[in-house]
Amino acid sequence: MRILIIALARSGGYQLNEWLALELGYKMIHEPIRRNASIEGDNIVVKYVLNEIEYSKDVDYTNWDKVIGLTRLDIKECAISQSKAVQQNEWRKRYEVSDEWLNENDADINHFEEWIRNQIKFFNNIKEIELKVTYEGIYHTKEDIQRIKDYIGITNPKYEHLLDSTNRLRKTKGTKSKLI
Repeated sequence: MRILIIALARSGGYQLNEWLALELGYKMIHEPIRRNASIEGDNIVVKYVLNEIEYSKDVDYTNWDKVIGLTRLDIKECAISQSKAVQQNEWRKRYEVSDEWLNENDADINHFEEWIRNQIKFFNNIKEIELKVTYEGIYHTKEDIQRIKDYIGITNPKYEHLLDSTNRLRKTKGTKSKLI
């Protein structure tokens, strides 16, 4: 099976990609355009980030068995995460933000909120997305985890703990990551 994830930046796409690849025993391909990676073959889970494909004419949305779209409802939190990642040039490292940092970076956060709104408009126009889920539905309410399992056909998950909110990149007090 060939699975495509189209994700808004800073929406938990890496973690979703990794989880599905591990559950299914498939090859994980993360942001193939940036890495110039091949997406040929079967038994793969590929994640494109929206801004990676927005202006690409080479993306084929039809050569997939399953297509999942991932966005985020809380645009402000997404913008904070994007601002921090850009500022630190770190995309997979855990981070903290203080009230002082939020105040000092308010203009950048506002800029990224507008950018995210535009990305979501682009996302909503991709008709090939068969299942739309959200960061909040996976990591907070968990309701989208079951929808994904049903859609893909996962009946006996072994790595669902990877989708626990303690694994989010933004550190909160008193949480420890649940690793593989």
